[in-house]
Amino acid sequence: MAERNAQSNIRPLNANIAQQIAATEARRHAKTKHYTRLHRQRRKRIVWVGLAITAIFAFQLILGQVRLHAANQVLTKSQNSYQAVAKDHQSLKKNVDQLNDPNYLQQILRDKYGYSRQGEIVYNLPDQK
Repeated sequence: MAERNAQSNIRPLNANIAQQIAATEARRHAKTKHYTRLHRQRRKRIVWVGLAITAIFAFQLILGQVRLHAANQVLTKSQNSYQAVAKDHQSLKKNVDQLNDPNYLQQILRDKYGYSRQGEIVYNLPDQK
């Protein structure tokens, strides 16, 4: 009896209150489970959206690099073409200057077309190879 007197302020729970506590615990556990699941779904959505944005950015970056490479190739071709045309232009300009020189014209007429001056005899020698 001494034991019972020492714990006189502790009483067994009412069955109705015990059920309410268990139901409250079950609801709290269900809410926790629900919010954990929602949090996991939100995290997955955020990751997928981040991956989609990263994929779009990477695609744009790669596409930009491809366009840049194509533009560089066109530029290189254009520069090479310009250099060839400039070289031809210089050659043609030199030919025009030479054609304005009467001595050069006489030399071409003699070598290429076999013209000669009056009283001049031209001997054709075979080419030595």
